[in-house]
Amino acid sequence: MNSTNELPCQYYIGVMSGTSLDGIDIAIATIDEQKNKLKLCHYLSIPYSDNIQQQLHKLNLSSQTSIQTIATLEYQLGKVYASAINQSLEKFNLKPAQIIAIGCHGQTVFHDPKIPMSIQLGHPAFIAKSTGITTVADFRIDDMANGGSGAPIAPAFHQQVFNLTEPTAIVNIGGIANVTIINKDKVIGFDTGPGNGLMDEVCQKYLGTNYDKNGDIAASTNINTTLLSALKQHSYFAENSPKSTGRDVFNLDWVNSIIQLLKIKNLSKQSLISTLNQLSVESIANSIDSTTIKKVIICGGGAENITLLTRLAKKTGLPVVSSLQLGVNPHSLEAFMCAWLAQQRCELKPIQLTNITGATKDSILGGIWQS
Repeated sequence: MNSTNELPCQYYIGVMSGTSLDGIDIAIATIDEQKNKLKLCHYLSIPYSDNIQQQLHKLNLSSQTSIQTIATLEYQLGKVYASAINQSLEKFNLKPAQIIAIGCHGQTVFHDPKIPMSIQLGHPAFIAKSTGITTVADFRIDDMANGGSGAPIAPAFHQQVFNLTEPTAIVNIGGIANVTIINKDKVIGFDTGPGNGLMDEVCQKYLGTNYDKNGDIAASTNINTTLLSALKQHSYFAENSPKSTGRDVFNLDWVNSIIQLLKIKNLSKQSLISTLNQLSVESIANSIDSTTIKKVIICGGGAENITLLTRLAKKTGLPVVSSLQLGVNPHSLEAFMCAWLAQQRCELKPIQLTNITGATKDSILGGIWQS
């Protein structure tokens, strides 16, 4: 990595905390669209505290909560994000004056295109004032105001960052999984359903570990085909795109309700994880037309789940590779996208989402909070 003195002096910072609730990803990037050059210079991941993680996990399970709880988390997360950004500046020997803007996605706690409304917590005013840096946030609501589903946004960025010469599916596997299909100049994308979130919940609640490392637990035992078949009946999977979903829909309460309905007895937690792994595999695979797509690129935390990737390759009959093989850290991609979104907002450039979210027109995304 070059020293700070050898790098350009003007950066954008992207901040992302996904539905897997594992922490805050920070990407520091330079963006030169005239030369078609987006460069990730630094990346850092900072875990959430147990207290914040537990509070957010409760919100994932239910959209019913008090206004005071939401207000408190708005403040707390704003300060947590600001602290993480300041840590990253110190670690990489950068000054606030070298940063053009921060793009912070915030923590999604509610998303429903039918209302339509999307709520991300972590108020950008506290980020801007605590860092001394202009902050861009609240990216989804502009698209929803123009009739779009507000998600996913990532496909518009994937088109910019990956230099693809063949029809490709890019799958981001976080708590929820989403797919981008790039075929020549046509780009579409949507949420496929569960990603890592359900498996992580089982691991954390019953097995004393944060996640199924490498997918080893899933690989160790059989799938419960009865449960898998019932889970696949969820109406979301049959919906046409554009569509988006969240952890308020796909959570462990939903899974347990199906287990009780089917009266499944003696289901080991290992078999449950294997079944949920396969649910993610099949919902992703069913979103990819293997007759036209030539390759599948995986990003997000799911890129580390070898069992999921192996099963997906078998199900689709396609090469399935981590984005790392294309020179992009799979964990950094969404934070990198937020840096790009900040740059696009500051330069008043609409994001091309009409084919992805169903919006009536492309939107300039996000609001700006000054330091």
